[in-house]
Amino acid sequence: MLNQKKSETEYLLHLVFCALHDEEPKKAEGVDFCALFELAKQQEIYCLINEKLQGLDFVCDEAKALFRNQTLSELNRMIALGAERKAVFSKLSEKKICFMPLKGLVFKDYYPKESMRQMSDNDILIDETKRTQAAEIMAELSYNAYDTTQNSDDFFKKPFYTFELHRSLFDENGDFSPRFDDVWKNAKQDEENEYLYHMGKEDVYIFSVCHMYKHYIKFCCGIRFLVDNYLFLQKENNLDFEYINAELQKYGLTDYEKQTRELAFKLFEGKELSEDEQKLLRNYTQFGIFGDEEGKVLQQYSALKGKYFLRRLFPPKEEMEYNYPILKTKPFLLLFMLVHRFFRRLFNFKKTAAELKSVKEINRQRKTNPNRLNRSP
Repeated sequence: MLNQKKSETEYLLHLVFCALHDEEPKKAEGVDFCALFELAKQQEIYCLINEKLQGLDFVCDEAKALFRNQTLSELNRMIALGAERKAVFSKLSEKKICFMPLKGLVFKDYYPKESMRQMSDNDILIDETKRTQAAEIMAELSYNAYDTTQNSDDFFKKPFYTFELHRSLFDENGDFSPRFDDVWKNAKQDEENEYLYHMGKEDVYIFSVCHMYKHYIKFCCGIRFLVDNYLFLQKENNLDFEYINAELQKYGLTDYEKQTRELAFKLFEGKELSEDEQKLLRNYTQFGIFGDEEGKVLQQYSALKGKYFLRRLFPPKEEMEYNYPILKTKPFLLLFMLVHRFFRRLFNFKKTAAELKSVKEINRQRKTNPNRLNRSP
């Protein structure tokens, strides 16, 4: 869980509101701006609020320098990534490989300034039949593959270039794996590049909700997901919600979408949140952009309750195969891997103690306020 106070969290959200609406921030009371920087860094939104913060005369020079230096470093990285992205796109087109930008590569165009939307990597959907050729392109560009086990082949090149070439939008072996069978059919071909495709607007939103939910149910997630969807819906106001709702209903996400959408619009339009919305918001502010181990404990414990420790001792087959890929071809090793897992956790004292501490804290909070912690909306 992030080390934060209520005052830092509230002022961070206020700065986000001001950045989105180009308004002047109000004066802060009792805010540690160096701690606020750490919170913004863990939420990966310091570029979004930096400009507003720099203009505040009551913010200390130390905090301003932290924001300014980190933002300049990020902007330099983003410029370099942009140039590298053009090279990858050019090579994919040259080899006649169809590709489609995803996630931040789409949402950056909806922010007041493109530089406000940070990205940790470049996510691209490619024609899965051209996987080998795409990997050859990345090797030609001096990238090394570091993970090819799920639904994407992930490549890295020093100092900080990361590309995830997705064969599908979700891992079919994951706990949550919605199918997007028509994603290429619904996409629009670029007017200038016949191999570049743009995801259909409705699919952009459906995918974003599903992607957010995938992170949320596993580790919790951050407020940037809410910002993305808010800005997208603000601009794309002619979406086919009959289609969107029908697709979300297939995945059981109708209520989740509605509640997160209402939360985002209230939050970033300065409206008062209900008590339930305030509880939900905590799950988006306490654990970082992609959640953390404490967020994971919260979600699993809230879902499993009395079965939590039994599930931790004996994970389901899918989870074991994910952590030990050898089990897919040699299932008879399952018992050995369970024993290996048990002793690995037993001797990892720090991590095990942290997990037990998190469970103890969740139980304490449930006793004092049974309704405070909820796994899902």
